[in-house]
Order: sequence, then C-alpha cells, then structure tokens
Amino acid sequence: MDNLNKNNDIYEDPRKIIASALVELGGSDKRITFISCDSSKGASGDPFRQKFPDRHFEFGIAEQSSMGTAAGMATTGKIPFITAYTPFITMRCFEQIRDDVCKTNLNVNIIGNNCGLSVSTLGPTHTVLEDAAILRALPNMTIISPADGPEYREAIFAAARIDGPVCIRAHRQKAKRLNKENYKINVGRGVILKRGKDVTIISNSTMVSKSLEAAEILESLGINAEVINMHTLKPIDRDIIVESSEKTKRVVTVEEHSTIGGLGSSVADVLIKNNPVKLEMIGIDDTFAIVGKYDELLDYYGLTPEKISKRIKNFVNN
Repeated sequence: MDNLNKNNDIYEDPRKIIASALVELGGSDKRITFISCDSSKGASGDPFRQKFPDRHFEFGIAEQSSMGTAAGMATTGKIPFITAYTPFITMRCFEQIRDDVCKTNLNVNIIGNNCGLSVSTLGPTHTVLEDAAILRALPNMTIISPADGPEYREAIFAAARIDGPVCIRAHRQKAKRLNKENYKINVGRGVILKRGKDVTIISNSTMVSKSLEAAEILESLGINAEVINMHTLKPIDRDIIVESSEKTKRVVTVEEHSTIGGLGSSVADVLIKNNPVKLEMIGIDDTFAIVGKYDELLDYYGLTPEKISKRIKNFVNN
C-alpha cells in the first residue's frame, strides 16, 4: 500500500512500457531474444528490432512454428520473449505451449497482446475471454496480469528471471498509473492497495483501477472495502486471500475475463479449501462477447466503477 501512487491522472500505453523494458533488458543480457508473429510494430517489438536486429525474429502468421522455435532457443540457454495477439499466441499454438514449453519447463516468455475486450472492434476472433483459463491448467506456467505501467515493466524483468514458462497478459487500452516509479513486483504475492473490513475486492489487469474507484463509491455508502491487486493469477497468493477473507467474511472478484476458469475460479478454489465464505464473481459470464467500443462494452458487462460498486453493495447487504 505504501507504493500506491496518489497522482492517478497518468495513463500509459502498455505496449510502449513493454517495448522500453525489452530494450533495457536486452541491453543488459545478450541471451534475450524477441520473436513476433506478424505483429512486431504493433506489439512492442520494433524498438528491440532496431536496437538488436540479430536477436529479433519475425515469423508472420505462424504462431505454432514460432512457439517451437522459442522452445528450441530456450534449450540453448537463450531467454526468448514471444508475442502476438492473445487468441493466436495462446489458443492457436496451445499444443506447442503444452508439449514443447511447459512439459520441459523452459524459460519461454509469452506476451499475449490485446487481451480481454481491448480490441473488440477488430471482431469476435480478436476478443478473448478464455486465455487465462486455458493456460492456468498447464503445470509449470506462471501467469501475470499487470495493472499499470510500473507493473508491466517489472513483469518483463521478472519473467526473464523465472526458470520456467511465463505468460504476461498485455492490454491494449492505456493503463491508469497506480504504483510509484520504484515499485517492485513480487510474483505470486498479491498487493493490498486499500485496507477495509466489510468486503474484500480482488482484481487484476484493467479491473484494479476500476475496483479502487468502486471502493471509493462504496466508502461514500458506508461500506469499507479492502482492495487487492492479484497481479499473479498463477501461482495465486493463497495467504492474502485467506487472511483478508477471514477479516471481511465476504469476497468479490472482478476481472475482464470469463468468470469460468479465471481469477474468480482461482479465488474460489482457495476459499472452498481454506475458508469458505460468501463469494461473488464479477466478469463476463458463460458467453461469447459481443463486438463494440471498449468503454461501451465495459458498461454493457457491468465492469464500470459505478456498476461494480452497485453489485457489491447488493452483495454486502443481502
């Protein structure tokens, strides 16, 4: 909570943050390579390509081949980062991730660009609400869903250090700054951004800032909410979930993802085994998302601060 930035009017492009971090990381470690799939310029890779052209590899629309190549690089001691649109880099080459990367526990770092509803206007194929659920089922996989610029930067450096596969879920929309410049991520450990006693709100990615705004609305209604940034979906921080839920007796998860298999399911798994309490999951229910403008979709699916707070108010009072 001490790292929380009070100047919350700063918005940053995750792709630019990732691009800068990759160049910085590549300059300090020659083992870093970057693989893109028909998306180098639009997916944070162009600055790396210009700086280190001999360590950049563009595969076009060949995600399966590129994932196998990334695994091969990792076996030689390289630390590859591989990126494409989220549905293609996770679902199209799921078999390669499972068999070539996870079963061999290789240090391959997957950046799934434009997760959730962030590029819905490109059509239903580019709207992805299942990626975390799919990858969460794989042994050895670490999944990070950063909430803001400093957390995106830290996720890149942390991924390179982790001895195993990592997926960083990157959003297209600009992220509201929450953390200070000196923020340090602790993979696998959630962060309490606001302490409270009446209800625990657990969120990640874009929904962290929305949850904090919802908590402010709830405060005006006499409901004191605790807000946790669960930036690491896997391994999830069981301790912080149990400790907070023992205090508040009520937990709400908020995610820009399907409520099946994502953050809500992960938290439910912890609670049912350790501290069964009332749980409400806010996200996209069992459906394929409609196509539309991002802000309109958030409102449609009840993911605005106003609608999140209203849902939590009803949950607490019933």
